Amino acid sequence: MYPAPISEYHNPTNIEECLNLLQQYGDQAKIIAGGQSMLPLLKLRMVETSTIIDINRLIELQEFGERNQEGKRILKIGAMTRHKTLASHPLVLSKYPIISDAAKYIGDVQIRNRGTIGGSLVHADPAADLPVPILVLDGTLRVLSKDGDHTYPAEDFFLGLMMTVVEENDLLVSIDIPAPEPNTGTAYSKHALVFGDFSVISVGARVTLRGDVCQSSRIYAGGVNPRPQRAVKTEEFLQGKTINSEILQQASEIISEEIDVESDMRASDTYRKILLKEYGFNVLSKAIQRAKEDF
Repeated sequence: MYPAPISEYHNPTNIEECLNLLQQYGDQAKIIAGGQSMLPLLKLRMVETSTIIDINRLIELQEFGERNQEGKRILKIGAMTRHKTLASHPLVLSKYPIISDAAKYIGDVQIRNRGTIGGSLVHADPAADLPVPILVLDGTLRVLSKDGDHTYPAEDFFLGLMMTVVEENDLLVSIDIPAPEPNTGTAYSKHALVFGDFSVISVGARVTLRGDVCQSSRIYAGGVNPRPQRAVKTEEFLQGKTINSEILQQASEIISEEIDVESDMRASDTYRKILLKEYGFNVLSKAIQRAKEDF
């Protein structure tokens, strides 16, 4: 199927021009970045628009790297950063490996070369890979419009099934990730029907240790709800525990019990519970291994 006719195409060269176009056209316009989410929707006519705004020339959205902010190190990821960069950049691999873990699962080489983190996060597919790591790492997202500059914690950014705080006149500009504390490990994994497909379930975790004792953790599960769900009871269970295999087995049981799941065409609720237990154990084990390597 071909998209419905598109009458106007715009290719702004700076953010101000882009914001003016968004204000001018409102809900008549759609943004194209990598196009890996939008183009299939247009072809299936699940989304129709008369105006395309191509943001590939917006250099301001391509910033990537660490910087100091109020005495803390922050990883700034421009919204136009490609999945390929997230999967393979040495800085991500060494200090933010959960992001690389997730990006490597996205589609195939062609999709990773074109797809962008901003497009993925705004699309907010519940089975997508990148929302979980951004939540686990306490990321914040900067959104611009002609009405102002707004920053949202990741927990407030995702509202539901393919819904975020981004409105028709808004532009997601960047994502800020605070550098993990010392002795912190992160990890992500998912189960999919085939490699690169959307997740049946996914789990991401961050664990900070003092010796073998868990000081804090952050755990999210994706692919099972309209938006990723935080495993608060599991985090509370791990707090102050000396980590060993038995504790991790118990934690993975709690994850599978507290995360709400449903049956659909991909998997039954029973199967998802089994997967959450298995992947919860594996992800926590990997995060703890990475935390110990950071000693």
